[in-house]
Amino acid sequence: MIWLEGSVWLKAAFFAVALMVLIFGVLAFKRRNRCAGYRFPAEQRLKDLPKGWRAKLLHLPLIVRGLALLLMLFAATRPQWAQEETAEVEGIDIVVALDLSGSMRATDISDEDLVALLNRGESPKSRFESAIDTLRTFIQSRRYDRVGLVVFGKNAFLQFPLTLDYGVMLRILDQMELGDIDGSATAIGNALTMAENRLAESDAKTKLIILVTDGEDNGSNVSPVEVAQYSAKENIPIFPILVGSEDQSREPTGMKDAFTGQPIYQKVINPVNPALLEQIAEITNGKFYRASDEQSLQKDFHDILDQYEKSRLVDYASADRTELYPYFLLPALALLLLELLLSQVVLRRFP
Repeated sequence: MIWLEGSVWLKAAFFAVALMVLIFGVLAFKRRNRCAGYRFPAEQRLKDLPKGWRAKLLHLPLIVRGLALLLMLFAATRPQWAQEETAEVEGIDIVVALDLSGSMRATDISDEDLVALLNRGESPKSRFESAIDTLRTFIQSRRYDRVGLVVFGKNAFLQFPLTLDYGVMLRILDQMELGDIDGSATAIGNALTMAENRLAESDAKTKLIILVTDGEDNGSNVSPVEVAQYSAKENIPIFPILVGSEDQSREPTGMKDAFTGQPIYQKVINPVNPALLEQIAEITNGKFYRASDEQSLQKDFHDILDQYEKSRLVDYASADRTELYPYFLLPALALLLLELLLSQVVLRRFP
């Protein structure tokens, strides 16, 4: 099926074609009745002589020019070839609950790697920075999945609802900072409750929650286990990911070494409760993960999606449109060149 870009362009093109035909008709009529500037005394004798091929093709340049203009006008309407087809669109509704407590400021790196980075003038990524980079990569890899984000510390907040507008999500992630909310506690139960409320409005066949945290629940108004039990009844699996290493955690002190000028990092111990996260995953038929660095965190995200059968939503979608204007514009330019050669060389008129 040929598609013309915009009805306004189409109307303008047909109007221009009609105007062009009218102009050519007037020019042809005037040329037919035009008197020669110089008359031959033996004109009567020449009338009975047969016309040569040049005389027969006298109006060919005008016809070629008209055809070229017609093709250029049609190319200006931007014709496209589009074939409607039925496409299967796979989609999952996913809500990510991201921990923004103060412990996400920590970095997980060995002493040797830390010294090597600092000597190169670089700084190690914090857990928060690694999580944001992983979310950015995850969103960029999505196509039909609706994604929502809940952030939590002492309280839980909806950062963006379930949406396919990946551009907006990426802009929000770029603007997020660790101190945007109160990170003095870790309210896992509140975060899971808000995530489930977002998914309650979803009509997708497959729905799931990905919980990214580095600490133990110590500020929830509702028990995470009770939330998990409700989630199991709604067939919403929860995939907890415990980020960070328990034995190599360091936080920047904000001070610098007096001799080297390098930032100083101190070792910290963050209380974690992997047993609670394992219980949440078991109740909801999910899976518990441990991610010690950004690479393993990205792997866990993709592993979660790979083990799920995606919702299959039948939708009518148009195949990729093929632009046809080059097939009209290029011949039009060739015809204009041909018209120029004919009128100036082969069929040149004298005088």
